[in-house]
Amino acid sequence: MNKVYTSSLSASLFNWLNSFAKKTNSTKKEVIEKALLEYQKKLKKEELTRTFQRAAKDKEINQISEEGMDDYLQQLRSL
Repeated sequence: MNKVYTSSLSASLFNWLNSFAKKTNSTKKEVIEKALLEYQKKLKKEELTRTFQRAAKDKEINQISEEGMDDYLQQLRSL
């Protein structure tokens, strides 16, 4: 279900949006939705990066990872 959202933009950004939408045969809504989805992906990726960076500094997680790698190596050797 779609929700309605109303906002104002600076004149220069609105003009760019309008001309870009025309140039790409898209609606302004499509351009804005695509931009928001890309921004959302970027933020999720940044959060994952921060999470992995924190995990890399955690000694317990590193120990668990190393133990898991030892098990994996043993499995590979048994093939």
